[in-house]
Amino acid sequence: MCDHADRARCYVAGLVVTSVAGLSDEQLARVRMIYEEAFAADLRVPFGELSQPGDADQMFVALEDSMPAGFAALRLLGSVDWTFLRYFAIGRERQGKGLGREFWKLLRVAMDKEAWPERTVFEVEDPGEAGADEAERAIRERRVRFWTACAARLLPAPGYVLPDYTGSGMTEPMLLMAATPAALSDRLIEGDRLKSLVLAIYTDRYGMRSDDPLVLRALASIAP
Repeated sequence: MCDHADRARCYVAGLVVTSVAGLSDEQLARVRMIYEEAFAADLRVPFGELSQPGDADQMFVALEDSMPAGFAALRLLGSVDWTFLRYFAIGRERQGKGLGREFWKLLRVAMDKEAWPERTVFEVEDPGEAGADEAERAIRERRVRFWTACAARLLPAPGYVLPDYTGSGMTEPMLLMAATPAALSDRLIEGDRLKSLVLAIYTDRYGMRSDDPLVLRALASIAP
């Protein structure tokens, strides 16, 4: 159920999803804590940058009893009319209780009411990557299962590599997953359509040149 007096707020079973604008300092500090607990330093951008809404960026927060329980940070891929999910996290103490799926459902509603593209793409760590130990592999497999349960699907882009966007000096092979509205679920995202999407991630999300070797290798890995 959504409150039509506030396009960015949606409610279910005590959970509220709202845009980051208007949060108190205490609430914002809690969002930052969730962010820093969920993502390693070499994967994080400055929180102040992440939490500033703009034409191409937005953050939605899941509130439970008025306190943040999770957040999602988005970037608009304007050249292809997709949304890129930059970060999605639930607070540690609330994990494993179904909150993530409920948040995802309400996030989709909030995105629609804020006129963000419903088609969403995001990165997940590859469980099969060489070097991942058994415990890490189990964590990665669980994340993929979570997103699959949320009706997202893997995209056939085997050469996709996360660029060094934080200045850590590291790049990492990643899997791409996509979630699309039910009406578009039968449309295959492959070939030229997938190449356009991957190119938009690199250029619109990461500000890279289209002729960067990392970009060219990723595009070349996509079957016609």
